[in-house]
Amino acid sequence: MREAHGSIEFSLNGQIMEIEGTGPWNLEQMEESGGAAAPILDQLLDSPWGVLATFHGETFYTEDAANQLIEWLKVEKQRGRVATALILTHASVPELAKWHLSQIYIQAGETVQIFSDKGEALSWLKQKIAAYEQQATFEDHL
Repeated sequence: MREAHGSIEFSLNGQIMEIEGTGPWNLEQMEESGGAAAPILDQLLDSPWGVLATFHGETFYTEDAANQLIEWLKVEKQRGRVATALILTHASVPELAKWHLSQIYIQAGETVQIFSDKGEALSWLKQKIAAYEQQATFEDHL
């Protein structure tokens, strides 16, 4: 088995899972992080929630890790995940990192936006969650 590359930590902030990570990430790191995220996901699944991910350094996934992330995102979308806000810091090639991450989230059908300010990112996520809740309430009355 290969050694895990990259690091990632998870915390819960209301309806938002906050992720702090330093890349690049490989499949082994993804498998380790899946176990670490499970207790937080258990609290969020099946109600509207979002993700604020702050990534540092080389924010790239190996191809197999990216494919794993896409599959997880698709499942989480079916379990209440509404949107993802990304903040990228200290990337050597910021535009390439933004493109790489955007492609992963778009392939998974995830609503994603990249920010430079955490306050703006949290505000956007809260708006997306509130809009989802409002839409769900409206559909319940039909």
